[in-house]
Amino acid sequence: MNYLLKLTIVAVTIAVSSLQMQAQTKRVGGTVKDASSKEALFGVTIGVKNLPISSFTDADGHFSIVLPDSIKKLSFRMFGYKPKDYPVSDSMVITLFPEALQMDEAVITANAIKREKRSLGYSTQQVGAEDLTKGQSTNVLSALQGKVSGVNVTSSTGGAGTSNRIVLRGGSSISGNNQALIVVDGIPVDNSNFRTGDDLNNQVDYGNRANDINPDDIENVSVLKGPAAAALYGSRASNGAVIITTKHGRSMVNENKKMDIVFTTGVTLSSVLKLPKTQSLYGQGDTHFTADDRRENFSWGLPFDGQYRPWGQQINGQQQTKIYENQPNNIKDFFSTGVQYNNNLAISGGNDKSTYYLSANSLNSQGIIKTTGYNKYSIRFNASTELNNKFSSSVSANYSSINSDLPGGGQGNGSIFENLIQTPRDIKITDGKNLNNPFNNYNDETGTYGFYGAYTTNPYFILDNNRNTNKVDHIQGNTTLNYKAAKWLTITERIGGDIYSDRRYQKWKKYNYTPIDPFWAGNNKVAQGKYSEDIYNVNEVTN
Repeated sequence: MNYLLKLTIVAVTIAVSSLQMQAQTKRVGGTVKDASSKEALFGVTIGVKNLPISSFTDADGHFSIVLPDSIKKLSFRMFGYKPKDYPVSDSMVITLFPEALQMDEAVITANAIKREKRSLGYSTQQVGAEDLTKGQSTNVLSALQGKVSGVNVTSSTGGAGTSNRIVLRGGSSISGNNQALIVVDGIPVDNSNFRTGDDLNNQVDYGNRANDINPDDIENVSVLKGPAAAALYGSRASNGAVIITTKHGRSMVNENKKMDIVFTTGVTLSSVLKLPKTQSLYGQGDTHFTADDRRENFSWGLPFDGQYRPWGQQINGQQQTKIYENQPNNIKDFFSTGVQYNNNLAISGGNDKSTYYLSANSLNSQGIIKTTGYNKYSIRFNASTELNNKFSSSVSANYSSINSDLPGGGQGNGSIFENLIQTPRDIKITDGKNLNNPFNNYNDETGTYGFYGAYTTNPYFILDNNRNTNKVDHIQGNTTLNYKAAKWLTITERIGGDIYSDRRYQKWKKYNYTPIDPFWAGNNKVAQGKYSEDIYNVNEVTN
């Protein structure tokens, strides 16, 4: 009897507990949609934190789940979307925002199309914005050096605005162009290096147009290697291609702000890295003719003895004296410390339909040689918008203005370095800086010169009287219209251009000076002078 009573009590208790549980639960339902397209999302996981309760959305985005009354929030999760917790309510309508995925294996190919790296039939590597700007390089090609295998970037001097050449996997032609094609937002950019004047006697590096691309504006760079890349852009890309994608802004809807404002500034100091090796035993003169020849630029004179001796021209009965010893830094001391200021301001933002990116950049560089410098000012505007579910469009535009004052090279009258390396090992070049000193100058009123060199010219005189200047205006950009014909098919129409005017001016002094000292007789300093304008206009439209 006691056993039956106990069994009855247990059964009643279980029944009552079951009724209580049913009274403490509820059914919640709703729909989950994409925040941007408003399309229903299939396969979204709905759950409760720390409880084994879950459900999934169907093909129409609907869901239904039974919850205890104590549950106040539901969690919504789906791959490719940002997870979100929502308060429990009747007939819930949930929107999930797409999440930016890390696409390490996706690259930008022809026409700015993203493709999986493994699907390509040629070698490619990608470099992100952070790696490009980490070293504060002002040239995007220089920034690639050491970051992509098989890439060889050469620069003429290393200073701001100098020419840069990029070759992938070595040269394939002895006489032809081995450079890779540069493409910005789907539009090829001309990176030719036009030569001005005689290559032997008149060498001035006016740079090329890769300099005009601001590294701070770049989202990523894809380097496409191998001849197969030519199928994307034709024979111009037979040596590979450097595909540059610039920043277009991003949606700020989920970040509770209207825009991003980023200002960066940098100061770079530069100096001469390496100079030709010189001997340190013999000074001015030529032992084959006159060992102690005060006119000479040769250092084939007598061995250094550390004694005072006269040097240079005799002017009004006076002559300079100095210790006859090696000057190990006479060439190095001519150069100063270069200073470069790089300032960049970028404003970006957007919503679920449109994005924009606006930047302004100034690059001001004072070279390691007096009177030389490089000044670049650029502005970029990129924007994109979804017109409706089928159509979208974007625009990208960049304008650069460059003014530079450049040193002369080669073996002509306008070459700085030519006259530096011809200075005897015992003469301090910096002693010739003061052109008002009669022992350094070239006098236009009397038509005479007092500088020591009969066969060389005072480098400071060349700096003050021979100028090589450059002015460039460069516009590059495109506009794009996309039509999404199907989920797997997008039709794109893009038209863009690379248009610039490169104006180069050379103004060299004309003169005829006779030496003051009779010992210098017959060694007049003569130059025919020069004024030239070379204008290169490039207008390339791509569709």
